[in-house]
Amino acid sequence: MPTFTNRLLSCCLVLGTCTSALGQDMTFAPVSVEDDKETKAELQEALKAYKRRDFLRSSLILYRVVSRNDVAISPIEQKAEYTLGKTLYRLGLYQASLGYFDRVIQVGPEHRYFKATCKWLYYLSRKILGEPNLLDKITRYRPDDCPEEFRSEMSFLLGQGLYKKGKIKDGLNYLKGVKQGSRYFPKAKFLEGLSHVRLDDPKPAVASFKDLMRFTVQSNNLTEDLKYFYQLSILSMARVFFSTNQFPTSVKYYDQVGLDSPFWLEALFEASWTFFRMNNHPKALGHLHTLSSPFFRDEYMPEAPILKAVIFYANCNYEKTRETISDFRLVYEPLRDEIKGYIDNMPDPTEFYKFILKLQDTETALSPRVEQILSAAFRDKELKRINAYIKELDRELKLIRDSRSSWSKSQLAESIIQETELVKSMAVGDAGKIAKERLSRVVKELDELINQSIKIEFEVATAEKGILENRLNSSGFKNKVRASGNIYATDDEHIYWPFTGEYWRDELGYYLYTIKSKCSR
Repeated sequence: MPTFTNRLLSCCLVLGTCTSALGQDMTFAPVSVEDDKETKAELQEALKAYKRRDFLRSSLILYRVVSRNDVAISPIEQKAEYTLGKTLYRLGLYQASLGYFDRVIQVGPEHRYFKATCKWLYYLSRKILGEPNLLDKITRYRPDDCPEEFRSEMSFLLGQGLYKKGKIKDGLNYLKGVKQGSRYFPKAKFLEGLSHVRLDDPKPAVASFKDLMRFTVQSNNLTEDLKYFYQLSILSMARVFFSTNQFPTSVKYYDQVGLDSPFWLEALFEASWTFFRMNNHPKALGHLHTLSSPFFRDEYMPEAPILKAVIFYANCNYEKTRETISDFRLVYEPLRDEIKGYIDNMPDPTEFYKFILKLQDTETALSPRVEQILSAAFRDKELKRINAYIKELDRELKLIRDSRSSWSKSQLAESIIQETELVKSMAVGDAGKIAKERLSRVVKELDELINQSIKIEFEVATAEKGILENRLNSSGFKNKVRASGNIYATDDEHIYWPFTGEYWRDELGYYLYTIKSKCSR
């Protein structure tokens, strides 16, 4: 790093004058680094080394030039700064590369390599996905600042960055500029739909999701990304129609989420709510029956038994209601307490992250559902990105430390290690904080569901008390069973086949639960 004296002298060279501490004026002829033949020769040497792919040597020379001033002033220094970012990228040191490109970005369009940096930000966006500030840096650009072949990709990244900032409408303008041939088109179209949902505008949201579905059907290249966002679009369509109370249409889309989809269980549960809102209790309970099968014994879906209890209560089947609530509490109260214990025992986010990370690599005695919840936390998109980012930083640090070249002992290498360690410690803290927030949210949700279960128990007790009082008062009240329609839960497309305790995979999602209302007139 340049000393205070060096920085002062640099200012003197630029301004052409200096004032001593004693107040005596000193005047020098202005000297620009651009005119410094030695510096110019160093840059040329570095560029030659870069061209012959001797990136280690090139980076050391460029670092000497760049480190003379905190800010690149001359065209030579600006070129050295930009080229050092490229050189470190070629060495696989992406975080360090971003650090030098960021110096260009901070200067802005006045830096002669500002626009040239645009494509390198795109490259870095594919290497360090979880870097927390990368999208923010990208939003300093416009697609026209970038080479034409990168404009679609940058349009998506700009739209994504603005979406995360809450500037939804501004982000939409960029998302619409992503062309169909871009690898980001499925993501852009899906995010476009989500943006309209966030703006509480369902019609264009549905149009965007339909565009993506149509594009998928017509595509000759079904990539994993395209398949994933196609399924997610179907699920999102179902949710939009549910939110606008168009329940039959919502069910139609939920039914299109196949058994092989990663969203099938979510769709099945959400469809249960839709059938409940349609007063189709046999179908709703049939879906919930599937979710309680041995195939999904360890899946975390605590809302399912609550909905089941609500349906039994709505049909005045108080015995089944109490039984369902009792089973729910037996499973989820200890689960809540176990998770809360982990959170309370490790207040430090960094310690908490390391604990969860250790669970991924070792066989620790955890209940299956707690293990499933912790695994789900690591599948959370934001946490997954940060975790991948931390692993990338570890890789870069290891790359330097394992190197046997003299470069690894240079000032440049030491400064990169120091900066990367600092960035990593901040990322680990952020990851721990996010993980704690996710699990704290789980505890809060379980608290709310347990409170709901207590309220349902109270309502059952109140209803049963009313029945008993009516009987005692001999008011003519009769607690008779009232059934409507067929005794079995069948329709035109099904035949009745009694459940004998065995679950078959090809029957999952097709159960109909026979329920007769016990509510009296």
